[in-house]
Amino acid sequence: MKKLLLLLIIPTLSYSQITFNDVMSINSLNTFKRVVIENGFEFDNDLEDIIWYGIDIKKDSVDGNTSSLWGGYYKGNGEFKFQFVVKDLSWLGDDYDTSKHPYNLITEKIKKNCKFYDIIKHNGYDYSCYSCSESTYKGKIGFTKYDGRSVIRHIIPKKE
Repeated sequence: MKKLLLLLIIPTLSYSQITFNDVMSINSLNTFKRVVIENGFEFDNDLEDIIWYGIDIKKDSVDGNTSSLWGGYYKGNGEFKFQFVVKDLSWLGDDYDTSKHPYNLITEKIKKNCKFYDIIKHNGYDYSCYSCSESTYKGKIGFTKYDGRSVIRHIIPKKE
């Protein structure tokens, strides 16, 4: 039974997979939109400072919209982020390989292909940040986990 459930879940993770190369290619609002649209995201909201796209968005006017993967682009400074909503999948047993989750695949490639820069605190959370020679954006790429979310975020360090 667990294997059947696993087979039903895996396709939803694989068709919406953002890759390391996708993240490295984003350097403008248009390239962000290209990446999210070509990876099956749908438009959610265009607020004053950020534009949001999500995968399989569940609309809820009372509790707010939900998605297993959000992509956001900050219009003011050009930073972007991908926020994976992590659920407890331990009920799938040992057959579920979390190393194949897109967040884990991307962060492993960041650690392998980029140079560690520093820990940067952003909006109250510490991000492990890297400089990537392959990137087309200005700034650093960072990642962290908090409150059931796994976040990969482009950060432009503040000058002191």
